[in-house]
Amino acid sequence: MKIASIASSSESIENIKDILEKNGSQDQYVFLQRRDLEIAPERVDLFSTNILILDAEKITKADLRAISTITKDNPNPAVIFATGECDQQQTIDLMRSGVSEIISFPVRSTELLDAIERLRARRYINTSYHARGKILSFLSSKGGSGATFIAANLGYSLANDCQQKVLLIDLHMQFGDAAIYLTETPGKSTLTDIISQTGLDSSVIASSTIRIDGNYYVLQAPDSPEKASGITPQHIDNLLSVAIQDYDYVIMDLPRVVDAISMKVLDRSDKIYLVMQPVIPYIRAASKLLRLFSLLGYELGKISVISNRTNSDNAISKNDVEASIQKPIDWEFHNEFQNCNESSNSGVPIIKLEPNCEFSKTLFDLAKNISGSKAEVSRPKSFFSKLFS
Repeated sequence: MKIASIASSSESIENIKDILEKNGSQDQYVFLQRRDLEIAPERVDLFSTNILILDAEKITKADLRAISTITKDNPNPAVIFATGECDQQQTIDLMRSGVSEIISFPVRSTELLDAIERLRARRYINTSYHARGKILSFLSSKGGSGATFIAANLGYSLANDCQQKVLLIDLHMQFGDAAIYLTETPGKSTLTDIISQTGLDSSVIASSTIRIDGNYYVLQAPDSPEKASGITPQHIDNLLSVAIQDYDYVIMDLPRVVDAISMKVLDRSDKIYLVMQPVIPYIRAASKLLRLFSLLGYELGKISVISNRTNSDNAISKNDVEASIQKPIDWEFHNEFQNCNESSNSGVPIIKLEPNCEFSKTLFDLAKNISGSKAEVSRPKSFFSKLFS
């Protein structure tokens, strides 16, 4: 069962998290903090969430409206509302809005766990939805850090080396170019062509993608900025809900600007990869983004930092970078400008072009880490070596 919580403060998040995780159940949990005191239910995949826990010291009309919207349009989730004061009329208002259980605030362990078990016992909670895949989001701390190149090539390694079915979605609404790193012949369909279809399903997505190789597919960004103007966070949410039922991994190539659409994707992501370079402007930008992620309630374990274009000659050491951003660097990609440049210019994934270079080896290690694969890949000759052998 999937249980999500949108809490009113970081202290409340930690309290609820501690209660649920100590319970020892096999339930899946999502913990988020309110933004500007609003519940913002769109941050949660309501289709797959079975129980939603909300809290507020005082009940507001805005909360009641948000809860009504949740319960009116979705068979799931059942809502547990924790509040500090609740007279008879407020209790009636909460129940009319669709709240299933009312408990005290701050949340107490016994009350919350008992409410969850009552919901399990007395009503049908739809647990038939099990997402097949996971969402991996990549974004740059600053333009030109290499996030798109790494995301695109990681997808190739996951699909070919680790035998996973992968979809790469380019969300750079203005001049997205993820596909050119993988093929010389981009397709005709883009995100715009499918995003607002009422009958969106896996077959519609598949028919609009470029099949790169085997199990690897790419959904291109809109081919002009004006065509992206009608795309909303709800469109992207629907797309992700469909995609994770059919793909093992959905890789999101995000723009650096964190807007409403990006936040929707980041909220739903199983992992966020922040790509930077060991250079002062990138370090400062990474530090700001990490602070923003903290304000949005993302756990540190959800975020991985990738340092790109590193070498022994970097003026700033890894230790100094980590001290500046207050977070460990999880992955380092060696500076191989020539190989990466040839890969970009030819539209051939770097693992296929230069399978034995350090960059390709790091990509393969990252793909294995993500997928849990124990496969050892025997690297063939490079693409260009085969041409001239």
